[in-house]
Amino acid sequence: MDTIETLHTYNTDLFSSWGIGHITKPISWPFENVLKYAVNIKAVVIVKPSRGKFWYIKGLNNNKTYADIKNHLETNMHAGYKVNSKAWLISYF
Repeated sequence: MDTIETLHTYNTDLFSSWGIGHITKPISWPFENVLKYAVNIKAVVIVKPSRGKFWYIKGLNNNKTYADIKNHLETNMHAGYKVNSKAWLISYF
C-alpha cells in the first residue's frame, strides 16, 4: 500500500466525476475501509455525499492534476457548493 502524504478534508463535492473517473462503494463501508481501498488504487478523492447510498472514489485516470482537483474543491467550498457533503483529498509520497 502506498503511503499517504496528506489527507485534507473539505465540506463540498466535485461536479459529477468531473472527467477524473470514479467508482462507488456502499455507504455501509466504514471510512477506514474506503480509505484503504482508495489508497490501494491510488485514487485522489473520496466523497461522502450528504445524501446517498455510496461512497465515491474519484481521481482514477490522471486526467486532472492534484493541484487542479484541489483548486476545484476549494472553489466549490468557498462557493458553498454541497456544504453537507464531505470530500477527502489524498496526496501520496
